[in-house]
Amino acid sequence: MYQIEKQQFRVVIVGAGVSGLVLAHALELAKIDFILLEKGMVAPPWGTSITSKDTWPALESSDTSTVVPAGARLLHQIGILEAVERKCTPMKNFCCRLPDTGRTVLEDRWFDAMREKLGYPDLTLERREYLQVLYDELPDKSKVLTGKRVKNVVDNEEEALVELDDGSVERGDLIVGCDGVHSTVRKAMWETANQTIPNFITPQEKQTMVTTYSCLLGIAPQQAGTGFNDQDMIFISNQGYTFQFLTQPDKIYFMIHHKLPEPVRWPNRIRYSEKDAEELAAKFADHPIGDSLVFGDLWRNRIRGHLISLEEGVLEHFFFGRTVLIGDAAHKVTPNAAMGGASAMEDSIALANTIHKLVQQKKTSPHPPPTDYLTAKNPPYNNTNNTNNNININNIKPSKQDVALALQSYQSERKPRLQKIHDESAFVTRLQSYDTWFLYLLMRWLLPLIGLAPIVHNVSKLGAGGPRLEYVDVEEESGTIPWVNPMPKKSKGVAA
Repeated sequence: MYQIEKQQFRVVIVGAGVSGLVLAHALELAKIDFILLEKGMVAPPWGTSITSKDTWPALESSDTSTVVPAGARLLHQIGILEAVERKCTPMKNFCCRLPDTGRTVLEDRWFDAMREKLGYPDLTLERREYLQVLYDELPDKSKVLTGKRVKNVVDNEEEALVELDDGSVERGDLIVGCDGVHSTVRKAMWETANQTIPNFITPQEKQTMVTTYSCLLGIAPQQAGTGFNDQDMIFISNQGYTFQFLTQPDKIYFMIHHKLPEPVRWPNRIRYSEKDAEELAAKFADHPIGDSLVFGDLWRNRIRGHLISLEEGVLEHFFFGRTVLIGDAAHKVTPNAAMGGASAMEDSIALANTIHKLVQQKKTSPHPPPTDYLTAKNPPYNNTNNTNNNININNIKPSKQDVALALQSYQSERKPRLQKIHDESAFVTRLQSYDTWFLYLLMRWLLPLIGLAPIVHNVSKLGAGGPRLEYVDVEEESGTIPWVNPMPKKSKGVAA
């Protein structure tokens, strides 16, 4: 006779942004062990993670989180949609205004139309509030460790190690890099890959992420003179830049997407200062944005504001060995189309499905030991203290090869969709900034004539193609466009 001692598969998540926290929720529902490491605090006051110790933080993302219907669907599946909805007011109108006067030339009830298509609302809230909800709703917060900066990742045959700068080490069977566009985990993965297989990660792949636009962004209180309603998204297109505003009853979230003179690629990186933000704001200060307001009025009354770079690109390799990248660490889009957050959440859900399948396969059909292990004097799996001829077999977790095969499946599933999302986002950014004469004619003249119905339909179809969390059972909402991966029509609750 032999006994099998089951060890839990353990996931080490690096980065407590949206993708990391959503993955934590999904793994909790699957009853899969994990630890989540965050180098700073979970919901920093700037709405982003601080990546250096300078007085001006190196910011990687915006103060605003827009949850599109496909993202709201995933929040519903992990059980926290209502908690997020309590923090904001659903969006309603889409408006385009002229750059010289601020006069409205196109107004559409975009968000109502999107809800009719997909069944879920569009939500806009401050990023730190969103992260705080994602954290607060976690059942076991002891699994989230803050102030844990990654120093190195070591990928072994039997396990992977995350070495931290405080001298501690976290061990796991899978390392998930959710640590943003300037990912430390990605850097370690690239080094391991090229040490194992020379030139596996080429310089061309490292230059996949390209910065063509910057973004001046921030939050201001609602104020008279804008002509904005309190649940609107407003665009003001210009040659080479775009004003974007998202409004809530008490706040205005603003963004100016600005095309750079030249694209910037790896290994170069733009680091903006507070002075850079002030200089760019001064450049746009006299531009009309509303009935009797210019951008300078909004900037002077801001609660906060800063300047970030907007990287774009989809990497060739999302994983190597026991390390996988999700969210901005693997792919990045400009924010004009609001698809970045939802695509990161989809990564978390798709990866959770992959991990769940991998673990369940091992649980239901563990590999029994060879016959000679039962009779060998000192078998590899032997518990040397065993006195009853019982062999303690603890090597039934997925092997490194099992993990790699699962991650290959994950990558193959996600890459085509992420490339499509990237291309759509890039098109919207360039459309709204009049990047060519054709795009200028389309944005300035054709869309006000034909309206946004065709775009609503196409965006809804793209949103409907995302994954679902396959091991939960919820009664999801739906609209006139069916989900490509719908929930089974069953009662509420987590599937056994």
